[in-house]
Amino acid sequence: MRLLSVTTALFVGVLCAGCAVGAWHRAEALRSEASWLMERSRAQATEYTQSFNDAVASQQLETFAKRRAVLEQAYLWQRVQTLGILFAAAAAACAWVLSLLRRINGALDEATEGLDDTSLRAEPIPVPVPVRAHLPRSRA
Repeated sequence: MRLLSVTTALFVGVLCAGCAVGAWHRAEALRSEASWLMERSRAQATEYTQSFNDAVASQQLETFAKRRAVLEQAYLWQRVQTLGILFAAAAAACAWVLSLLRRINGALDEATEGLDDTSLRAEPIPVPVPVRAHLPRSRA
């Protein structure tokens, strides 16, 4: 049973680490998209400075709004990544503690293996009582 709990803790740790890696990958893709939107917005700003066209300015504002939405998603995935790392570390610590408990339990089973049931029963042990000789005191 203890082996099952250690295996489960390790499985949860690996699963959380995999989720963290997946969240990092998704956040990195979103950051890349946000940087592309920023470059597009800069190009629109350059175009606006040359033409002073209001349509280009509204396109630039839409691009900034898209970039903000993408960055919010990236930050959300970054939080998921952080939680995945924390849960993976906690699961690894739990697996380590459970493996230590399993070792201790095995050592206790090994130590008590040689003892039989009769030695575990509480039987009174005779204790020798020192006998003092009662000598009459002499009055001097």
